[in-house]
Amino acid sequence: MDVGPAPAGIKAPSSRKRRRIEDVKPVRVPSKASTRSKVADTPAPATRVGKRLRHTVSTGRPLAAQPATRVFALWRQDGHYYAGTIHSLQTGTKYLIKFDDETEDQVDVAMLRRCELRVGDGVILCHGNLRGTVVGISQMQSGSVSVEVDDGSDTISSDYAISDVRIASRAIQSHWKDRTLTADSIVTIIRPKSLRTTPSPSGMSLMSTTSLKHKKPFAKTGFVVTLTVRTKHPEKMKESVMLAIKHNGGTVIDDWSSIFPMEGTHSQSNKRWIASQENFKFKPKPEFESLERVFLLADDYNQKPKFLVALALGIPCLSNEWIRDDYLDKQTSPDWQPALLPAGFSESLSARVSQLVDLDWGNCKEHLTDIMSNTVASKLFSGKTVLCLGSDLVPLPSRGGRKGGSDATQDPSRVVPWIMICMGASRVEAATEVKFASKDLPAYDYVVVKEDTDFPEDLQDDVTLVHVPWVKDCLISGRLLALPSR
Repeated sequence: MDVGPAPAGIKAPSSRKRRRIEDVKPVRVPSKASTRSKVADTPAPATRVGKRLRHTVSTGRPLAAQPATRVFALWRQDGHYYAGTIHSLQTGTKYLIKFDDETEDQVDVAMLRRCELRVGDGVILCHGNLRGTVVGISQMQSGSVSVEVDDGSDTISSDYAISDVRIASRAIQSHWKDRTLTADSIVTIIRPKSLRTTPSPSGMSLMSTTSLKHKKPFAKTGFVVTLTVRTKHPEKMKESVMLAIKHNGGTVIDDWSSIFPMEGTHSQSNKRWIASQENFKFKPKPEFESLERVFLLADDYNQKPKFLVALALGIPCLSNEWIRDDYLDKQTSPDWQPALLPAGFSESLSARVSQLVDLDWGNCKEHLTDIMSNTVASKLFSGKTVLCLGSDLVPLPSRGGRKGGSDATQDPSRVVPWIMICMGASRVEAATEVKFASKDLPAYDYVVVKEDTDFPEDLQDDVTLVHVPWVKDCLISGRLLALPSR
């Protein structure tokens, strides 16, 4: 928990003009439960689309003796993969998929995977939106698998129809690369309806699905908390936030370094420090190993290290109103999207800017374990080499003995090199003075100093020199801004 000054030049918003988070209704994209017979590439009304598709002539080979290919296919309206059967080849590499819930869509072969669940696969139950893990596949040929669900109070393992689970896109990208399909392996003839064997959920499955209530909505969820100086009675709010997190099964994380050990290498008597992308990975302390998703909680946007690191990584920064009991009581599995805070106020744009995050963040553990592969976050310094120049920008050795570790007690400026790593830089170096840098200044893509008053004199023209406020404004704006004058 850290409490710091508000960003310069930003007035505290008037409480009379702020809408309470519970009064804001989330805007939902169509889900598989509510959207039927839609073809994404055809904007015609659903009734006409359905009629047209019923008259589509299959271009597949007449392999009557072979069963139609079963797949998990992308449903673009909510970005998840659902079970279905390939009906026919449409155009190019797109196939008409008839999903098990009787909806249909045209899906490119690149977005299809064999309907082959394996032990350890992460799934999401369509009813209840609970995350689970496949623990048994002996009945998969009959159309069901055993799934273990942990709601924070109980661990329940039950059989579910394959049609009752969905797969997160991020999980498909990370773990389903060996379950792709080619045109030669696809059979496009659908069996007569009377011969289809896709099962409905068993009595136990239905009972388990409807009876599972999310007793602990924040089970396996970690929260990093930061408050601004504008908060009235910060200690009281701190206590309230901590109690609410723990009461709902969540875990409080003191600092990002508790799950991302920010390791670098010191040299030159701690006057030089170097780190790269490979040094930043999900490697939690033992007490946080069970976490499957993380968020940042704050009373408002700010420019403190915890908030900026979350922005750079694409981790949603949420209003602490989200964890209030009167808000949670409205939902058994609360959506976090309505609680998104602004990324901050961009001085260059003279506007508050929204965060750039994956709206399905947290629906699978891969968002956390493959954090540096987040393609949604704006990696403004992707592939660049950076030198942070100045004694205030060199991370201190961790008191726990880990080289180059980040510590919540460090001066915020010393976290800037790690923010640059999170923003995509391939290699970041920090040096107290120019003479301790490992290369000549023109060899770096960017040279960063703390303030514009710290610009070195007699600097070569071929050096791209910027300051920390410019870096922060780029991060908040989500774009590279015009270089500061010197």
